[in-house]
Amino acid sequence: MSATPPPLPSPIATMPMGFAGQLKAIQDNQRRQEQRITELEHENAQLRAAQRKLQEEMTARITTLEEHNANQAARRRETVCQLLNLRTHHQEATNAFQMRSQDIQPDDLEGMLSVYANSITTVMNHHQRILSQLRSYNGYNPTYATQVPSMHPQQGQSVYPMAYTATGYCRAHNIPYWCRTCGQ
Repeated sequence: MSATPPPLPSPIATMPMGFAGQLKAIQDNQRRQEQRITELEHENAQLRAAQRKLQEEMTARITTLEEHNANQAARRRETVCQLLNLRTHHQEATNAFQMRSQDIQPDDLEGMLSVYANSITTVMNHHQRILSQLRSYNGYNPTYATQVPSMHPQQGQSVYPMAYTATGYCRAHNIPYWCRTCGQ
């Protein structure tokens, strides 16, 4: 035989009452259960809405973080390329400076002036590169005249003058915008 106790009788069955009393008790019990079911369904709907809202918010945050991460990775790669480029330019400038300084005689004023001019030009070029990078990374965007909307869509118009590449380097001297050498 099983060891489970027999089910307890409901409170309705234990109270002695007439048929009308039993119907009234059953209706009251049914009404309480319907009200409880309605409350539980309403609470369930609220919880599902809150869960859906949290899930959408998390998805939006994850998307934003992934975009930010991709942007940071692109900026890191660009910075590494610029650093390697600066190292190359620095090495070229060092080699040129050493070659010119070795050929100078102690009483050669013109040679001394050319070495001095070369060192000043090297420093100015380095500062131009650094300042152009700072402009783009600090959110500084120079203000330009607003363009009048036209009927024809414009094809990728550059923000630099014609003497510069699309990335902002002088075509003749490979110096970032604004090139002091050619004055454009």
